[in-house]
Amino acid sequence: MHVTAYGRSAMSLRRFLRAYYVYAFLVDFIFGDAIYTAYFTLSGLDIWDIALLFIIWATVAAVFEIPSGALSDHFDRRWLLVAAPLIKAVTFVIWAIGGGDFWLIALGFLIWSFSGSLISGSKEALLFEHMEAAGAADDYDRVLGRDRALQEIGAGTAMIFGGLVGHYSMIASLWLAVPPLIGAAIAAFWLTDIRLRPESGGDRPGYFSHFGEAAREFGARADLRFLTVYLVFGVMLFYVLEEFDPLYYLAVGVPIWAFGLVGALAIAAYAGASVMAHRLDSYPVVGWLFPLLSGLCLVLAGIGHSIWLLVPLMASRILSAPPLILAEAKFQRVMSGASRATTTSAMVFFHCVASIFMCIAFGLAADAFGVLAAYGWCGVYLIAVALWAAWRHARGQSAI
Repeated sequence: MHVTAYGRSAMSLRRFLRAYYVYAFLVDFIFGDAIYTAYFTLSGLDIWDIALLFIIWATVAAVFEIPSGALSDHFDRRWLLVAAPLIKAVTFVIWAIGGGDFWLIALGFLIWSFSGSLISGSKEALLFEHMEAAGAADDYDRVLGRDRALQEIGAGTAMIFGGLVGHYSMIASLWLAVPPLIGAAIAAFWLTDIRLRPESGGDRPGYFSHFGEAAREFGARADLRFLTVYLVFGVMLFYVLEEFDPLYYLAVGVPIWAFGLVGALAIAAYAGASVMAHRLDSYPVVGWLFPLLSGLCLVLAGIGHSIWLLVPLMASRILSAPPLILAEAKFQRVMSGASRATTTSAMVFFHCVASIFMCIAFGLAADAFGVLAAYGWCGVYLIAVALWAAWRHARGQSAI
């Protein structure tokens, strides 16, 4: 039976996506996610200790992000994706045996952050390159939405069971984070790097040349710079806030056994919004309207102490999903791709640096006004970003 080159590419893409989706699900299937912030708090850490830990995480990520992106561009992306979950598993082993010691918790964050830098840039670049080779680059935002949804579903499923297990033993929840990460490493063996196929041809640039190529990309493309500012200072705010969500749950009276259930409910809705995000790619107004509505929901979530304020808190995160996914997809499409992982990692580097200041700002606001009010002030900030995006949209520069 004769199979065309296009047919082979389509079959190859389907095989790749099966392994890719398994990886996306397992790499965030972490029981300990439901309880680790509460575990730190109950171990005696205060809001500033926790903020400092996230600052350490962001600092280490910033240091390793761009070098790891260049490493991915220079070598086989697959082996970075194999190594990352195995390194991440070490974090939970250290926390499980560390007894709540601050410096051991900090060491765990350092290791987790390093493992994350191996994934970011590599995973998105590998996905885009496979889709481009199969002639399916226009569907990247749809597949990226599924990727994010599976990550959220994996995290949400683990949060349900992690919260229930954590109610009886938080240490057990930490230990149970390890097996899925080993499974993710196994799945990564099937994530072949398409650039290394013989038919790809071409000379491989030197390791350090990727840094220069990424700098040239940002210097030459105003749309890339705009998208970076929009993502880093806008909708990526929720990557910082989600780390403090367990403190919000405590503040409004959610029992620890229900942490996983609350988080999973929010994640399920966020996953649905991620899957549907590609349907909004023809409506550029989403780029500023959804962050505006999200900011308003955060303001509402910060005005009282009722458990019902979880509803606007969840709504704010759900509304952030479509603009985040569509802006990330556009980021991949507008770059040339010569050093795709390094350029993507540069954007994540800026996010890590911004996260440091966001953590400090959140800590100051929480210390002065309380955790709930700090969420409200984050909403005011996001509204300001949305108005800036609307102003840029009126001048012809859209985030999606």
